Amino acid sequence: MKVYLSGMITGDSNYRQKFNAMAEELLSYGYVVFNPAVLPDGFDYEDYMDFDLLILSRCDAIFLMRDWKNSPGAKRECEEAKRLGLQILTEEELRIRRTLIQLCNDSKRLTDIEYYDDENQNWADKMKQISDFVESKVKKFDNRQYEETNLLKLYEDFEPELKMFLIEEFISDSDKLIEYDMLDCLNGAEVNEKIKIAQIYSTTAELIDVFDEKKACCDIR
Repeated sequence: MKVYLSGMITGDSNYRQKFNAMAEELLSYGYVVFNPAVLPDGFDYEDYMDFDLLILSRCDAIFLMRDWKNSPGAKRECEEAKRLGLQILTEEELRIRRTLIQLCNDSKRLTDIEYYDDENQNWADKMKQISDFVESKVKKFDNRQYEETNLLKLYEDFEPELKMFLIEEFISDSDKLIEYDMLDCLNGAEVNEKIKIAQIYSTTAELIDVFDEKKACCDIR
């Protein structure tokens, strides 16, 4: 999916770093990204807008960054995307895969201990197995599908005996580390990073609800 990245540029001295970080994340999910922050300085504002709107018309979707409503240019791009019938994406659409990736990272930190007794080693091995499996599945998420649809497909691909472990151990235990990550972010982290971690933390409960609902439906059958 070809995505046009839209957000506040004028008035933001840090816009290149902000846009580049978001573009890098989207690329890691398999999107083809047009990043207007890579354009050279020196052109008139309307020249940039003409070029940007032309590129937008060749894309499948527009991705609106959190500050897009503070940008007259981004508002114009959003209106044009709607007129063209493009898909409108926001960071809200990334909350599930961001959370899964954070859970994988934190579960690896949780199990990164040189020695476990036999019982705990079995637990650590399962956590690593699930982390590797989830990471491989997130890379294959269908960007044209809703995140929850991809999440349920991931759940269905788990072996039956690992489904409960996924919910009760992988998500619940790693969730504790996400809480610590969020607390660490209160000191010194940029606002966008704080918002991202807070979103990830709140989404862990959503993951459990989705899985529990799915499990209840299967049990009924």
